Amino acid sequence: MDRIKEHLNWNIVIWFMLFLGVFIFFSCVSVDESEVEKILADSNATDETSDPSTTTDDLALIDEPVGLEAHTFTIDATNREEWVYFSFQTGGVIEIADAENSEDWDIGFQITKVKLNGGISGPGMGSVVMLTDTTFEDVTVAPEDGYRADTEDTLAIVPQSEKGWYIYTGPPTHWILPLEDRVFVVKGADGTFAKIRFIGYYKDNENKQDSGFVTFEYVHQPDGSRNF
Repeated sequence: MDRIKEHLNWNIVIWFMLFLGVFIFFSCVSVDESEVEKILADSNATDETSDPSTTTDDLALIDEPVGLEAHTFTIDATNREEWVYFSFQTGGVIEIADAENSEDWDIGFQITKVKLNGGISGPGMGSVVMLTDTTFEDVTVAPEDGYRADTEDTLAIVPQSEKGWYIYTGPPTHWILPLEDRVFVVKGADGTFAKIRFIGYYKDNENKQDSGFVTFEYVHQPDGSRNF
């Protein structure tokens, strides 16, 4: 009889231990799951309160350099008595009553002649460096020095065949043709930089008809740096 009681007591102890173990196991699992849910909830809360305006794509766009836009313009420079004035800031022709005392213009045109707002031509800082054996696209930085202003002896962009921006073919065609391997880096009246290449001298450049219409391509850097 005593052996039966002893056997029952051990069975009770074993079942109790098993029950206790199962209880502890599921309690731990419950805690773990609750902790995971809390972490996930905290993560979602962080995502919802983060700034949605800044994304990876936005950061990539911020890092991309913004290139300066090139513009093409045609000047009617056919008047042999009057100059036509162009402003880099406005990107067009402007009326100037007293060019020698005005800083509103940057570059002036008359037939084949080109003058700058500096030196004897105006009160600005206008001057130029002529770069040869290069292309417009290859000029990405304005030179640090070497700039020339208009003087009593000559305009800085020399108005002579092969010495300035064009070549005169002579008879029988008598054409004025831009020199394609030349780029002019111009310092404007306000000291900002532009690069210019001359494209044509005719209203109809293909057929070389109606001379005195100077077409040029330019890039202006308005922030004062030398980068194009």
